[in-house]
Amino acid sequence: MMRDIRHSFWIEVPLERVMAALMEQQQIQGWWTTEARIVAGRGVFGWSGYGWCVELDMEQDRVSHRVLWRCTSSNMQDTDAWVGTTISFSLSPEQGGTRLAFAQTGYRASPCFEICQQGWAYFIGTSLKRYLETGKGLPYPDTPNT
Repeated sequence: MMRDIRHSFWIEVPLERVMAALMEQQQIQGWWTTEARIVAGRGVFGWSGYGWCVELDMEQDRVSHRVLWRCTSSNMQDTDAWVGTTISFSLSPEQGGTRLAFAQTGYRASPCFEICQQGWAYFIGTSLKRYLETGKGLPYPDTPNT
């Protein structure tokens, strides 16, 4: 059975800043994991304290204001449930900020689904939002246990 994780957040910064925070290594290190490495559109993201690693093919469409990450390898939460999923960020400019619609689609049934759903709510709705609005996010390993 396939499941999707979906969230929507409003961030008080222009769309271009949100898009950059989703594609640039240094910025992702500021809100998701400090163990982020991106080379030629391929991201490798680590959580060494847990032994987790996620590899993503990353692309952006500036015309449609969309960022896509396609998972090619993962042991997140000690499962392979992320492999084959697509993580999408659809951005819409709104008065004074940006609406971010997040989805991780094609998620296979897994005991880590709820934990990952909560994790995304935290990392996007709290850490990314805070990073963009104040300059200081709470990426791994600085984040509380999500």
